[in-house]
Amino acid sequence: MTDTEKNTQSTTEPTKKTNKEEKSFETALARLNEIVSALEGGSAPLDQSLALYEEGISLVRFCTEKLDAAEAQIKVLTRAENGDIVERDFATE
Repeated sequence: MTDTEKNTQSTTEPTKKTNKEEKSFETALARLNEIVSALEGGSAPLDQSLALYEEGISLVRFCTEKLDAAEAQIKVLTRAENGDIVERDFATE
């Protein structure tokens, strides 16, 4: 097996993470990009593709939760009619 084949195989294999292992948004997003590339390549067997898809769905949920939590922390500063600075929660519209 060539080094390229080894790298491709390790990239496309689903990773097993326990709940105790912390992962960052950036790590999850990078892994999600690897999964998308592997699935778009179409070279993985069906069982492996399904496992990658499931891992990808889990990562999408994780990233969405992280983004929602970050959005909840964002505050917007606005100027009230009387000129005072007012802090309010960020709301997407």
